[in-house]
Amino acid sequence: MNTSIYFFSGTGNSLKVAKDLCRILNDCEVISMTRAMQQNELYNKAERVGFVFPLYFLGAPAIVFDFMKKIDLKNSKYLFAIITSHGGGAGAAIYQLNKLLKLNSKKLHAGFSIEMPGNYIPMYDIVSEDKQKLVFNKADEKVKEIAEIIKKNQENIKRQTFQFIGAFINKLFSRNVNKSDKNFIVNENCNSCEICEKVCPVKNIKIIEGKPQWQHKCQRCLACIHFCPTEAIQYGNKTIKRSRYHHPDININEIIDQTV
Repeated sequence: MNTSIYFFSGTGNSLKVAKDLCRILNDCEVISMTRAMQQNELYNKAERVGFVFPLYFLGAPAIVFDFMKKIDLKNSKYLFAIITSHGGGAGAAIYQLNKLLKLNSKKLHAGFSIEMPGNYIPMYDIVSEDKQKLVFNKADEKVKEIAEIIKKNQENIKRQTFQFIGAFINKLFSRNVNKSDKNFIVNENCNSCEICEKVCPVKNIKIIEGKPQWQHKCQRCLACIHFCPTEAIQYGNKTIKRSRYHHPDININEIIDQTV
Protein backbone atom coordinates (compact mmCIF):
# COMPACT_ATOMS: atom_id res chain seq x y z
CA MET A 1 0.00 0.00 0.00
CA ASN A 2 1.46 3.38 -1.01
CA THR A 3 1.76 6.07 1.67
CA SER A 4 1.96 9.87 1.76
CA ILE A 5 3.13 11.59 4.94
CA TYR A 6 2.43 15.30 5.30
CA PHE A 7 4.46 17.21 7.86
CA PHE A 8 4.80 20.63 9.45
CA SER A 9 8.03 21.39 11.30
CA GLY A 10 9.76 24.46 12.69
CA THR A 11 12.99 23.01 14.02
CA GLY A 12 13.03 19.57 12.45
CA ASN A 13 11.54 17.23 15.08
CA SER A 14 8.43 16.34 13.11
CA LEU A 15 10.32 16.20 9.82
CA LYS A 16 12.79 13.72 11.35
CA VAL A 17 9.94 11.46 12.48
CA ALA A 18 8.22 11.69 9.08
CA LYS A 19 11.44 10.81 7.22
CA ASP A 20 12.32 7.88 9.49
CA LEU A 21 8.82 6.45 9.30
CA CYS A 22 8.70 6.80 5.53
CA ARG A 23 12.02 4.98 5.23
CA ILE A 24 10.59 1.99 7.11
CA LEU A 25 7.31 1.93 5.18
CA ASN A 26 9.10 1.93 1.82
CA ASP A 27 6.54 2.87 -0.88
CA CYS A 28 6.20 6.28 0.71
CA GLU A 29 6.70 10.01 0.15
CA VAL A 30 7.18 12.88 2.62
CA ILE A 31 5.39 16.11 1.71
CA SER A 32 5.48 19.55 3.34
CA MET A 33 2.05 20.79 4.39
CA THR A 34 2.97 24.40 3.69
CA ARG A 35 4.33 23.56 0.26
CA ALA A 36 1.32 21.42 -0.63
CA MET A 37 -1.03 24.23 0.35
CA GLN A 38 0.39 26.41 -2.42
CA GLN A 39 -1.51 24.22 -4.91
CA ASN A 40 -4.89 25.41 -6.10
CA GLU A 41 -6.35 21.98 -5.44
CA LEU A 42 -4.91 19.70 -2.78
CA TYR A 43 -5.73 16.15 -3.78
CA ASN A 44 -3.96 12.99 -2.59
CA LYS A 45 -4.24 9.64 -4.36
CA ALA A 46 -2.34 7.56 -1.78
CA GLU A 47 -4.24 4.74 -0.09
CA ARG A 48 -2.55 5.48 3.24
CA VAL A 49 -2.04 9.08 4.44
CA GLY A 50 -0.31 10.35 7.57
CA PHE A 51 0.06 13.72 9.28
CA VAL A 52 3.07 14.55 11.44
CA PHE A 53 3.32 17.82 13.34
CA PRO A 54 4.25 19.29 16.74
CA LEU A 55 1.92 19.96 19.65
CA TYR A 56 1.22 23.68 20.15
CA PHE A 57 -0.46 24.65 23.41
CA LEU A 58 -2.17 21.28 23.88
CA GLY A 59 -3.42 21.05 20.28
CA ALA A 60 -2.61 21.26 16.61
CA PRO A 61 -0.84 24.26 15.03
CA ALA A 62 -3.24 26.67 13.32
CA ILE A 63 -1.84 25.82 9.89
CA VAL A 64 -2.75 22.16 10.35
CA PHE A 65 -6.41 23.16 10.61
CA ASP A 66 -6.12 25.09 7.33
CA PHE A 67 -4.40 22.16 5.68
CA MET A 68 -6.95 19.59 6.84
CA LYS A 69 -9.82 21.73 5.59
CA LYS A 70 -8.23 21.94 2.12
CA ILE A 71 -6.96 18.41 1.42
CA ASP A 72 -9.14 15.95 -0.50
CA LEU A 73 -8.82 12.46 0.99
CA LYS A 74 -11.72 10.71 -0.67
CA ASN A 75 -9.57 7.87 -2.05
CA SER A 76 -7.57 7.29 1.14
CA LYS A 77 -8.31 4.09 3.05
CA TYR A 78 -6.15 4.50 6.16
CA LEU A 79 -5.37 7.75 7.97
CA PHE A 80 -2.96 8.26 10.84
CA ALA A 81 -1.35 11.08 12.80
CA ILE A 82 1.82 11.44 14.85
CA ILE A 83 2.22 14.31 17.29
CA THR A 84 5.68 15.33 18.49
CA SER A 85 5.91 17.12 21.81
CA HIS A 86 8.20 18.00 24.69
CA GLY A 87 6.14 15.97 27.15
CA GLY A 88 5.46 13.08 24.82
CA GLY A 89 1.69 13.55 24.79
CA ALA A 90 -0.76 14.30 22.01
CA GLY A 91 -2.97 16.66 24.03
CA ALA A 92 -6.14 17.41 22.10
CA ALA A 93 -4.53 17.25 18.64
CA ILE A 94 -5.72 13.76 17.71
CA TYR A 95 -9.24 14.63 18.88
CA GLN A 96 -9.12 17.83 16.79
CA LEU A 97 -7.98 16.00 13.66
CA ASN A 98 -10.64 13.37 14.00
CA LYS A 99 -13.29 16.05 14.38
CA LEU A 100 -12.15 17.75 11.17
CA LEU A 101 -12.06 14.48 9.24
CA LYS A 102 -15.59 13.57 10.30
CA LEU A 103 -16.85 16.67 8.49
CA ASN A 104 -15.83 14.87 5.27
CA SER A 105 -17.11 11.45 6.37
CA LYS A 106 -13.56 10.30 7.15
CA LYS A 107 -11.91 9.20 10.37
CA LEU A 108 -8.48 8.86 11.90
CA HIS A 109 -7.61 5.17 12.14
CA ALA A 110 -4.54 5.61 14.33
CA GLY A 111 -3.00 8.36 16.43
CA PHE A 112 0.37 8.42 18.17
CA SER A 113 2.61 10.72 20.18
CA ILE A 114 6.40 10.85 20.29
CA GLU A 115 8.52 12.76 22.79
CA MET A 116 11.10 15.12 21.30
CA PRO A 117 13.27 17.85 22.86
CA GLY A 118 11.16 20.95 23.46
CA ASN A 119 12.03 24.12 21.59
CA TYR A 120 9.60 26.67 23.03
CA ILE A 121 12.24 28.82 24.70
CA PRO A 122 9.88 31.66 25.67
CA MET A 123 8.79 29.26 28.44
CA TYR A 124 11.81 27.05 29.17
CA ASP A 125 15.43 26.39 28.22
CA ILE A 126 16.70 23.62 25.95
CA VAL A 127 17.78 20.38 27.65
CA SER A 128 21.42 19.26 27.45
CA GLU A 129 22.75 17.35 24.44
CA ASP A 130 23.14 14.23 26.58
CA LYS A 131 19.45 14.33 27.49
CA GLN A 132 18.58 15.04 23.86
CA LYS A 133 20.37 11.86 22.79
CA LEU A 134 18.33 9.81 25.25
CA VAL A 135 15.13 11.31 23.88
CA PHE A 136 16.25 10.64 20.29
CA ASN A 137 16.99 7.00 21.04
CA LYS A 138 13.54 6.47 22.56
CA ALA A 139 11.95 8.28 19.61
CA ASP A 140 13.73 5.99 17.14
CA GLU A 141 12.31 2.93 18.89
CA LYS A 142 8.84 4.47 19.03
CA VAL A 143 8.90 5.13 15.28
CA LYS A 144 9.69 1.46 14.65
CA GLU A 145 6.75 0.40 16.84
CA ILE A 146 4.43 2.82 15.08
CA ALA A 147 5.59 1.60 11.66
CA GLU A 148 4.55 -1.96 12.47
CA ILE A 149 1.06 -0.82 13.45
CA ILE A 150 0.71 1.25 10.29
CA LYS A 151 1.98 -1.54 8.02
CA LYS A 152 -0.90 -3.70 9.26
CA ASN A 153 -3.42 -0.86 8.96
CA GLN A 154 -4.39 -1.42 12.57
CA GLU A 155 -6.84 0.74 14.50
CA ASN A 156 -5.07 2.63 17.29
CA ILE A 157 -7.11 5.51 18.67
CA LYS A 158 -7.18 6.29 22.37
CA ARG A 159 -9.16 8.98 24.12
CA GLN A 160 -6.82 11.84 24.99
CA THR A 161 -6.66 13.05 28.59
CA PHE A 162 -8.43 16.39 29.06
CA GLN A 163 -8.99 16.60 25.31
CA PHE A 164 -11.86 19.07 25.56
CA ILE A 165 -9.95 21.40 27.88
CA GLY A 166 -6.89 21.07 25.65
CA ALA A 167 -8.92 21.92 22.56
CA PHE A 168 -10.30 25.03 24.28
CA ILE A 169 -6.83 26.24 25.34
CA ASN A 170 -5.47 25.57 21.86
CA LYS A 171 -8.35 27.52 20.32
CA LEU A 172 -7.47 30.55 22.44
CA PHE A 173 -3.82 30.23 21.36
CA SER A 174 -4.66 29.87 17.67
CA ARG A 175 -7.03 32.83 17.73
CA ASN A 176 -4.17 35.27 18.32
CA VAL A 177 -1.16 33.34 17.05
CA ASN A 178 -0.79 35.14 13.70
CA LYS A 179 -0.25 38.53 15.31
CA SER A 180 1.88 37.21 18.16
CA ASP A 181 4.93 37.97 16.03
CA LYS A 182 4.74 41.54 17.35
CA ASN A 183 6.75 40.20 20.29
CA PHE A 184 9.80 39.39 18.16
CA ILE A 185 12.68 41.82 18.41
CA VAL A 186 16.02 42.04 16.61
CA ASN A 187 19.19 43.28 18.27
CA GLU A 188 22.49 44.65 17.01
CA ASN A 189 23.84 41.15 16.32
CA CYS A 190 21.77 40.96 13.12
CA ASN A 191 24.08 40.72 10.10
CA SER A 192 21.33 40.78 7.42
CA CYS A 193 22.00 37.16 6.41
CA GLU A 194 18.30 36.62 5.55
CA ILE A 195 18.25 33.11 7.03
CA CYS A 196 15.19 33.92 9.14
CA GLU A 197 13.27 34.86 6.01
CA LYS A 198 14.27 31.61 4.30
CA VAL A 199 13.48 29.20 7.15
CA CYS A 200 10.05 30.59 7.99
CA PRO A 201 7.68 27.83 6.82
CA VAL A 202 4.80 30.23 6.18
CA LYS A 203 6.77 33.06 4.55
CA ASN A 204 5.97 35.41 7.39
CA ILE A 205 9.25 37.32 7.32
CA LYS A 206 10.47 39.95 4.87
CA ILE A 207 13.89 41.57 4.99
CA ILE A 208 13.39 45.33 4.83
CA GLU A 209 16.43 47.59 4.93
CA GLY A 210 18.51 44.64 6.05
CA LYS A 211 16.34 43.68 9.02
CA PRO A 212 13.53 41.10 9.41
CA GLN A 213 9.97 42.34 9.53
CA TRP A 214 7.18 39.95 10.55
CA GLN A 215 4.00 40.00 8.45
CA HIS A 216 1.41 38.76 10.99
CA LYS A 217 0.96 35.26 9.55
CA CYS A 218 3.01 33.70 12.36
CA GLN A 219 2.57 30.12 13.58
CA ARG A 220 5.04 30.67 16.45
CA CYS A 221 7.17 27.72 15.36
CA LEU A 222 10.26 29.75 16.35
CA ALA A 223 12.32 28.59 13.37
CA CYS A 224 13.53 32.17 12.95
CA ILE A 225 14.89 32.25 16.50
CA HIS A 226 16.50 28.84 16.48
CA PHE A 227 18.22 29.10 13.09
CA CYS A 228 19.50 32.67 13.47
CA PRO A 229 23.31 32.19 13.39
CA THR A 230 24.03 35.23 15.56
CA GLU A 231 21.09 34.82 18.00
CA ALA A 232 19.94 38.28 17.01
CA ILE A 233 16.23 37.42 17.23
CA GLN A 234 14.52 37.32 20.62
CA TYR A 235 10.93 36.81 21.73
CA GLY A 236 10.64 39.82 24.00
CA ASN A 237 13.09 39.43 26.87
CA LYS A 238 12.10 35.82 27.57
CA THR A 239 14.62 34.12 25.29
CA ILE A 240 17.74 36.09 26.19
CA LYS A 241 20.57 33.76 27.29
CA ARG A 242 18.52 30.66 26.49
CA SER A 243 19.98 28.02 24.18
CA ARG A 244 18.88 27.45 20.59
CA TYR A 245 17.85 24.12 19.10
CA HIS A 246 17.14 22.25 15.92
CA HIS A 247 17.19 18.52 15.32
CA PRO A 248 20.82 17.57 14.56
CA ASP A 249 19.81 15.22 11.73
CA ILE A 250 17.82 17.87 9.89
CA ASN A 251 19.78 20.50 8.01
CA ILE A 252 18.71 24.06 7.34
CA ASN A 253 18.04 23.43 3.64
CA GLU A 254 15.41 20.83 4.52
CA ILE A 255 13.58 23.43 6.60
CA ILE A 256 13.88 25.99 3.81
CA ASP A 257 12.53 23.46 1.29
CA GLN A 258 9.17 23.38 3.11
CA THR A 259 8.03 26.40 1.15
CA VAL A 260 10.46 26.81 -1.77
